[in-house]
Amino acid sequence: MKKFLFTLTILSFFTLSSFAQKEYTEYWQNNNVSTKGFKSDKGVRVGNWTWFHENGKKEQEGSYDNNGKKIGTWIYYFENGQVKKEECYSDNGFNKAYYNNGQLYFSVEIRDGKRVGDYKEFHIDGKPKMTGAYVDDELEGDVVFWYESGLKEMEGTLKGGKRNDNWKYYYRINGNLGSTGSFINDKENGKWIYFYETSEKWREGNFDNGLKVGQWVTYYESGKTLHKGSYHNGLEEGVWESLYENGKLKDKGSFAEGKMSGEWNSWYEDGMLKTKTSYKEGLKEGLETLYDTRGQAFVKAHNKEGKLHGKYEKYSDRNVLLEKSYYKSGSKDGKCIFYYTQGAKLREQSFKNGKPNGSWTEYHEDGKVSAKGSFSKGKQTGTWINYDRFGNKTSEVKYKDGRKISQKVLKKDKDTKVKNF
Repeated sequence: MKKFLFTLTILSFFTLSSFAQKEYTEYWQNNNVSTKGFKSDKGVRVGNWTWFHENGKKEQEGSYDNNGKKIGTWIYYFENGQVKKEECYSDNGFNKAYYNNGQLYFSVEIRDGKRVGDYKEFHIDGKPKMTGAYVDDELEGDVVFWYESGLKEMEGTLKGGKRNDNWKYYYRINGNLGSTGSFINDKENGKWIYFYETSEKWREGNFDNGLKVGQWVTYYESGKTLHKGSYHNGLEEGVWESLYENGKLKDKGSFAEGKMSGEWNSWYEDGMLKTKTSYKEGLKEGLETLYDTRGQAFVKAHNKEGKLHGKYEKYSDRNVLLEKSYYKSGSKDGKCIFYYTQGAKLREQSFKNGKPNGSWTEYHEDGKVSAKGSFSKGKQTGTWINYDRFGNKTSEVKYKDGRKISQKVLKKDKDTKVKNF
């Protein structure tokens, strides 16, 4: 709701100064006061100021010195009237914050303008949230954090407000250890170990100045290796492998500066080859072959810059060609042929930018034409004709921009029936 400014001019004098000041008042649209205080003849806030919520309760209050600088303790309020926080603008005092139910959130001592001494934070129900200590305005030494449930969230050491030495992180759901390792000035350093919620080791490896380095290994909950490989300056480098829980290879290939590079292969759990793919700078490039569980190739595709590009072939489980298409930048483009499972031609059609475009012909299993027509930018157009197995026309349908405009059904006795749309 809008505030309206109403300024009352009152000539008054501070007891320790002799300059004029004006009383300043703003109102909410409901005529409740929103702000009131004093300004010097130069328009600077001075003396006591109070702000109000629209419901008339205080929002904040505090004092300014003659230069418009906050002094003393400022108090902020929730709309329900509960104190929200107390901020100390003097050299000595306390900073405090509260929840809207009146529960203390935190309290810290201010001494010579800096935070010092023991520091505690609480959850809204009063349970501990964090404990630590301030030295010279920075959190210093051992700190502990807790979840709302009372379970420990994390613990470690701070130096100059930054994480250093060993830290431990715990799962919210059960309090079990989730990870542990060391920091130097807020960056991971040395060996880190991560755990499943059930406490089994999940993965482990080393950091240097916050970046992953050397070999990293991830495990199944059983303790068997899931995948492994090396990092250099935080990026995957060299050969990486993934394994099935039985120890057989699942995937294998190389990284270069964090990107998949060269040939990557994957296998079925019984050891049969599943895929063979080439990569360049993290994108598929060149021939990609997919194999069924018997080792028979059922897809042969070409890629360029991570997209299907060039010839694409798909085969049945009996090694019969089912589709021969062409792609351009990830979309079908050019002539595509589809086949019945016994090898006879099923359909021929053309594509452009992934949409049917140009002639379309479908065949009976004996090779005779069953239907033919045309597409334009993905929409049926012109006359479409259907044929029976003897080569006789059975119907003619006319389309315009994908919409059927007429249909002529041809009967065996040569009579015709025309239906317009």
